[in-house]
Amino acid sequence: MLSKWDELLCHQLPNTMDHVHTDNPEWTERIYVSIYNVRDRDTIVGFGVGQYPNKNVQDGFATVWHLGRQYNFRASRILRPNIADVRIGPLSVELLEGLKRLRLKLDENPSGLLLDIEWTATMNPHEEEHDFRESGGRVVQDISRFDQAGRGRGILQFGGKTISLDEENWWGHRDRSWGTRRPLRTDATDARRSTFAPFLFSWSVAQFRDYALHWRFVERGPGKYTYLSGEKAVPLGATNDPGWRLDKTEQEFRWDGSGPVQTLTGGHIRLFFKNGQDREVSFVTLAPRWHLKGGGYGGYRGWYHGDNKGAYYSEYDAWDLSNPKVLAEASTLSDHLIEWRCGNDLGYGIMEYGVGPGYHKYKEVQHLPTF
Repeated sequence: MLSKWDELLCHQLPNTMDHVHTDNPEWTERIYVSIYNVRDRDTIVGFGVGQYPNKNVQDGFATVWHLGRQYNFRASRILRPNIADVRIGPLSVELLEGLKRLRLKLDENPSGLLLDIEWTATMNPHEEEHDFRESGGRVVQDISRFDQAGRGRGILQFGGKTISLDEENWWGHRDRSWGTRRPLRTDATDARRSTFAPFLFSWSVAQFRDYALHWRFVERGPGKYTYLSGEKAVPLGATNDPGWRLDKTEQEFRWDGSGPVQTLTGGHIRLFFKNGQDREVSFVTLAPRWHLKGGGYGGYRGWYHGDNKGAYYSEYDAWDLSNPKVLAEASTLSDHLIEWRCGNDLGYGIMEYGVGPGYHKYKEVQHLPTF
């Protein structure tokens, strides 16, 4: 099927741009943005869109965590024939300037959650290592991804409140990915729930005034990774030094195992780079923590990313996360706001994390949901 994309000189296949190189239904292209208030430390915004050409679906979400409540809006539409429009009803993303500026919008809808935010990059993107994994001779993960630190400005409305975002106090990051993904199924009602081998997972963006530190790893045992990527990123437009690619990590995390989900309280991580340099980063977690299940990650009450819900479908809810039952259903996987310290430098960002049963450390939280 022809679209306006087919006018561009960027084809990779002898086919129209609505096709990808595989018929695997798990092939996904995704935009993900997280923005947080680093002054008041009381709010975090999550926003994303996924496109599934082999399922003929585009879906997305907007969420806000504020003072212990999380407001969620999720929507889905049939992809074709409008494959070049990143718009699902009132929710949309507009690329204003490649690798630099995005506009995120959620217009009038029954949830009462609205936003109009321009995200602007502050640092060069970190192009992650290619993530390729096989299981039983079958490709289960084949993903390219880049991450980028930035700032947000605009308007946010939810729960009867209106908040203005400015770039000094609203920091953030984005994650852009495409490829075949291993399905994540953590919905408690799903008989085919994902099971996990022993591992420690950490994905972080730590933004400081003059640089950002990125890492994503899955560690099975001390120094044994099934995936590792990271970099010290420099300000937008400066020249990257490949010596600042991540080589390995050492970490010691502190946990609170008293609640219904795995919860980090602080710790430190040492990053070793290809050029022989290293950086010690300590951190404490802050209250804002938006749980990704509000955006459909892992499935929520029977609805999974990429499910065909018809020409257009939306739903919304508000969670009181002080309720242990609500928090348990929200589960562990989250963007948890972090205050970072690296030497004399103070920064902010997030960590996503989880510990699989049988990992050699952090036994105190392994009885709680991994993701």
